[in-house]
Amino acid sequence: MSAELLSLAAAHHGVFTHAQAASRGVDPSRLRRWEKAGWVERVGPGVYRVAGAPASWREALAAAVLSVSGALASHRAAAALHGLDGIRPGRIELVVPRWSRRHRAGLVVHESTDLRPVDSGEVDGIPCTTLVRTLVDLPAVVHEFRAGQALDSAARRDRSVLSRVSARHLEVARRGRDGTVALRSLLAERGIGDRIPDSGFERMALRLIENSALPRPVLQHMVRDGDFLCYLDLAWPHQLVAMECDSLEHHFGARAHQWDRERRRHLTRLGWTVLEFTYQDVAHGGGGVVLRDLTHHLL
Repeated sequence: MSAELLSLAAAHHGVFTHAQAASRGVDPSRLRRWEKAGWVERVGPGVYRVAGAPASWREALAAAVLSVSGALASHRAAAALHGLDGIRPGRIELVVPRWSRRHRAGLVVHESTDLRPVDSGEVDGIPCTTLVRTLVDLPAVVHEFRAGQALDSAARRDRSVLSRVSARHLEVARRGRDGTVALRSLLAERGIGDRIPDSGFERMALRLIENSALPRPVLQHMVRDGDFLCYLDLAWPHQLVAMECDSLEHHFGARAHQWDRERRRHLTRLGWTVLEFTYQDVAHGGGGVVLRDLTHHLL
C-alpha cells in the first residue's frame, strides 16, 4: 500500500474512502487486489479499513460518517467526541441535511433542515457538529439531567459557551422541535434567557449606549429572509442599523468565519448597515469611536 494512503488512514482511525484512494493514485483494480489479498476490508459503501488497524468506537464512527454522504457525527456521538460529562462513547449517531437520509443498520441518522456551515467541525479527525450545535441538539435525545451535565461541563471550560448556545438555540428553535423546551429550561436555570445581551462585551456596549443620547437598541433582533435567519447583537430596526460586537472567542475556524462573512453580506443585501466594533473600541477612550459612528448613522 502507498505510504500516503496509509498516513491518511492512520489520521482517520484506519479508514479511508474509495474517492480518497483514487485521489492518491490508487485505481479501483488495485484496491480490489488489496481487498482480495486481505490488506484492506470494506466496512461500508465506498469505505475501507486497513486490515489490522485497532478496532475502536472512533474507527466505527469515522467509517459511518464517511459512508453516509453529507453526514456529521452528532448528538450523543458528538457529545462523546467533545468529551462532555454524562455522555459515554457507544452509540453511532449522525446528522444529515433533510431529504438525504440514509438508513443503515446499527446507525441512528437524524435529518435537519437548519444545518449551516457554522455547525460543522471536526474532532480527532472525525467530522462532527460543533460543541455549540451539539449542546443545542443533545436535549432532543437524552434526559434533561444528562443534557444539563453536558452543558455544565462545557461551561466550566468556557463560560461564554452558554450565551453562544442560547444564540444558536434562538436561530433553530421552533414549535415542535425536539428538545427546544428542555434546552430553554436548562439555559434559564443558568441565568441565560431569550433576548439578553449575549456576552459581557455586549453588556458593556449596551451600558455605553444607554449613557448617551442615542436611542436604546433592540437586543438579539431577529432577521429572517426566506431560509436565511440570524440574530443581531444590538439593532435599530427602523433605521436598519446594527452593531456587532466582534470577539475572537466567537470565531473558531474557517467554517465559522465563512458563515460570519456570508451572514453579513446577506444583511447588506437586505439594506442593513452593520457596524463592527471590537472590545478595544468599546472599552478604551470612553467608547468615543463607537458613539461617533452610531451617532452618524442614527441621528
